[in-house]
Amino acid sequence: MGQLKATEKLERLLSMIPWIMDNDGPTMKMVAKRFGYPEDLLLNDLTKVLFMVGPYPHTPDTLIEVLVEDGRVWIGQADWLARPIRLTPEQGFSILRKAKAMDLIIGEEDGKELRSAIVKLEASLGQNRQTFGVDIPELRNNVWLAIDDAIEMQTQLEIDYYSYSKDQTSTRIVHPIQLLNRDHNQYLYAYCETASDYRLFRLDRILVAKSTSHGISVPEESLETFSDNGMWNLAELNNLITLKITTEDSWIVSTYPVERVVTTNDGFIEVDLYVTGIAWLKRLLLRLKPETQILKAPEHIPYDLARQAAQSIVDRYKV
Repeated sequence: MGQLKATEKLERLLSMIPWIMDNDGPTMKMVAKRFGYPEDLLLNDLTKVLFMVGPYPHTPDTLIEVLVEDGRVWIGQADWLARPIRLTPEQGFSILRKAKAMDLIIGEEDGKELRSAIVKLEASLGQNRQTFGVDIPELRNNVWLAIDDAIEMQTQLEIDYYSYSKDQTSTRIVHPIQLLNRDHNQYLYAYCETASDYRLFRLDRILVAKSTSHGISVPEESLETFSDNGMWNLAELNNLITLKITTEDSWIVSTYPVERVVTTNDGFIEVDLYVTGIAWLKRLLLRLKPETQILKAPEHIPYDLARQAAQSIVDRYKV
């Protein structure tokens, strides 16, 4: 079974709670199978991630209790998650609007489960499909049309793409394969001539897309179908760092893919995570508490990067 992203982990871990509580100590194997969770990660994530979850103010008495014995798991102190969440009408309509927008993006073939959920949500809100519709005019702009045409005609694209992790814009020739949806964002999966490999390009970061008259032509040895595991293998970047953070910043454990989480004797948390770019790491460090430290990092990542990032902002506003 493939690896899960941090957001997928948290969603599935939270959905496990009422089921585990209702089934009075199910086996780990049952839980892994029921929720499609990698069994080799389940024990670690239940005991080192889920136990850090709880309502504000996140004091020890509000955090979830997880007990694992003889291959079975029990959860306590989580009555606030033991029953389904009740949405207000405003929240329900907000979710319905977003679900209908996603249905337009995904299309007829891949959206059967989503449309089933929409019908149930509409019924619970006392609505029907004639109540309101959703239009997404921004998806019908030149970028979207150029990508859609290139996929249909099997022609190359020239794109201007903004890389969030590097904070740079580059022009690339890509061979489009298909459009994908992941974590509520849409991506173009394509062979990139600049990288000489397959890449995912987030659609809202493609600034310009121009059709070309050249057909798709990639090296024979590079031909492959989309691999959800391989395309998201951050370990290949070899940019693993260790951060020492405060308990108030424990949110990064459920937000980003992490390799290790350890609570230290002095009340801090050590987290190992992969860095996709220096610009991304600067933004993260500026969001964390001043007590944050980089304990381990590759040679090209300075240990005082947070100070450097803060100083560059101060310098920008100097008179």
